[in-house]
Amino acid sequence: MKPSTKAMPLRVCARLTLAALATSTFSVTALAEQESLDAMTITANRMPTENVLAPNTVITRADIDRLQINNLPSLLSRFPGMDISNSGGLGKNSSVYLRGTNSDHVLFLVDRVKWHSATSGGAAIQDFPVNQIERIEIVRGPRSGLYGSEAIGGVIQIFTRQGKNQDPTPYASVDIGSHNTKQASAGVSGGNETTRYHANFSHQSTNGINAREEDNPDHDGYRNNSVSAKIDHDINKDWSVGANFLRAQSQNHYDSFSLTEDFYADNIQQVMGVNSRYQFTDNWLMSFNLSESRDESDNYADGTADGTFNTRHRFFSLVNTFMLSKQQRLNVGLDYDNDRIEGTIDYDETSRDNKAIFISWQGHAGNHSWLLSTRHDDNEAYGEETTGTAEWGYQLTQALQFTANVGTAFKAPTFNELYYPDVGFFVGNPDLEAEKSKNYGVGLLGNTDWGTWGVHAFQNKIRDLLVYQFPTTENVAEAKIKGLEFDLATTLMNWQVQFNATVLTPEDEETGNKLPRRAQRFANLHVDRQFGDWLIGGSWKVSDYRYDDAANNTRLSGYGLVDFRVAYQIDNDWSVKLNAMNVFDKEYQTVNNFNTLDRTYMLSLHYQP
Repeated sequence: MKPSTKAMPLRVCARLTLAALATSTFSVTALAEQESLDAMTITANRMPTENVLAPNTVITRADIDRLQINNLPSLLSRFPGMDISNSGGLGKNSSVYLRGTNSDHVLFLVDRVKWHSATSGGAAIQDFPVNQIERIEIVRGPRSGLYGSEAIGGVIQIFTRQGKNQDPTPYASVDIGSHNTKQASAGVSGGNETTRYHANFSHQSTNGINAREEDNPDHDGYRNNSVSAKIDHDINKDWSVGANFLRAQSQNHYDSFSLTEDFYADNIQQVMGVNSRYQFTDNWLMSFNLSESRDESDNYADGTADGTFNTRHRFFSLVNTFMLSKQQRLNVGLDYDNDRIEGTIDYDETSRDNKAIFISWQGHAGNHSWLLSTRHDDNEAYGEETTGTAEWGYQLTQALQFTANVGTAFKAPTFNELYYPDVGFFVGNPDLEAEKSKNYGVGLLGNTDWGTWGVHAFQNKIRDLLVYQFPTTENVAEAKIKGLEFDLATTLMNWQVQFNATVLTPEDEETGNKLPRRAQRFANLHVDRQFGDWLIGGSWKVSDYRYDDAANNTRLSGYGLVDFRVAYQIDNDWSVKLNAMNVFDKEYQTVNNFNTLDRTYMLSLHYQP
C-alpha cells in the first residue's frame, strides 16, 4: 500500500509531535468492613493466589468510594510508584508513569483483556468509567515473563463489577459539581448459587476548563456514556463459563496549535470477552479466554472530519494449572494476539500477529516462597523475544518478610513507530527493534498488630530505548531508573492512616538528563475516621518538579494538593457525600502549557438497598 500524499491533519500533527517528545454506591461502614488485602486472592501471576512476591497494590471498591475520586488517572496517582501527567483536566489526555518508565511501558488489562492502542501504544485511561470498577490490581516491576509486551514498568489490571448470589438488587447515584460537572450511574446485581450477573450504565459530563491559555479562550468540555455487563455461570461443580462487555463512548473538546478552530474527538473504548474454567482433575485446571478490545477515534476541526484512528486487538489464551502439591503449582499457557488498524492514514502494514508460550512455577516450602517464569514471543513485525522473572521471599519472622526479584521485559514498537507514512517531519521505521529492560529489586514487608508497611528498592535498565530523531524513531538511547518506595497503613487515635512515598532517579544514560514528564519524588497521605453515621477524611498529595522535554530545558514546578471529604449514611439504603479537591486552589502543570483543575467540589447522593 502506497503512503498517502495528502496533507497531514493539524490534529494528527500535534499528536505525533507530542508523542515524539516523549462512582457507585457508598456505605459509611465500608471502611470498617474493607476486605483485608492479606487474605485477598489476586491474579498477578495469571493464577488466583494470595502470595504475590512482586510489589503490588490492590485498590478495592471500598477504597474508590472512600477517596471519592471520579476519574481513573487521579485515582491511580494516589498510590505507590504512580505518577500521572494530564493535558487539561477531566477527560483530557493522561499518561501514567509507573516506577519512572515511559507511559507506554505499562500493560493495561481489563477483565484480563489487553487494552491499548496499536497506533499510539498507550491506553486511554481518561475514558475509563470509575463507577464500573470492582477493583484494580497494580504490580510494579517487569512482568513480560507472564504477559509479554508493554510490561516493562508493570501491569495494571482493572476488574469491572460482578454479580453476587443474591436477589436482584438495584443501585444508583447522582453527582453534581464544579464546572457544571454531572454524573449519574445505575445498575443491578444479582444471581443464585450457579449464575451471577451485573449490569451498569454511567454518564459523566463537564464544561471543563480552558486547557491552553494561549490558544482558544474557551472551555474544553467532555462527555462520556458507558455501559457494562457481566455474567458467570457454573455448569456443574467442575465447569464454569462467563462473558463480559464494556463500552465507553466519549466526546472530548481540546485545544491544539490553532487559535481559532474548535477541535473535538468522538472516542470509543470497548472490551468484550468469553471465558471458561474446567477442573479436569483435582490437580489440573484449564482456563480459556477469547476476547477483543477496540480503541476508536474520529477527529474533527470545526465540524469537519480531521482523521480517523481505529485499532482492534483480538486475544486468545489457554492456560493449564497443575497442582504439583499443596504448596506448589505449575502454569503452562499459550497466547495468541492480533492487532489490526483502520483509518484515514495509509499505513504500510495494517495487521500483525503475536504467538507466545509461557511457563511458571510457584511454590512455598518452610520460610521460602518463589515464582519462576519464562515466556517466548514470536511477532511477525519485530521478531522473537524471550523474557523471564525470578522472585524469592523469605519469612524472617512471623511479622517480617524479605523479598528479592530479577526480571526482563520488552516493549514492542507501535504501528506509528514502524509504519507511519512520510509526512515530512515524521515517518515510520520498519527496522526498529523492541525496547528491552532488566530489573533488580529487594524489599521488606511488615505485618504487625499496629499495621502494615513495606519498603522496596529497585533498578530498571532499559536499552534500545525508542527515541524520535528527525524525521523518524530509532533505537539509540539507554535509560537507567533507580528508585525507593515506601508505604504504610495503620490506625492512630481511631484515624485510618495510609501513606506512600516514591523516590526516583530516571536518567538517560547517554546524556545524563532526567526522563521527561515524571517527578523524582512524590508522596500521598490519606486519613479517614468514622463518627457514627459520619465518615470524615482528607488527602494530601505532594510532587517534586519535573522536566517537560528530553533536553531538560523546560522545568515544571512541584506542587502540593489537599482534598477534604465527608459522607453521611442517612439510613440503610441512602447516603450522601461531599468532597472538595485542591482545596487551596493550587495552580500547577504536569504538561507544559496545559492547565490542570483548580479547586473543585462534588455533591453526591447514593442509593444502595
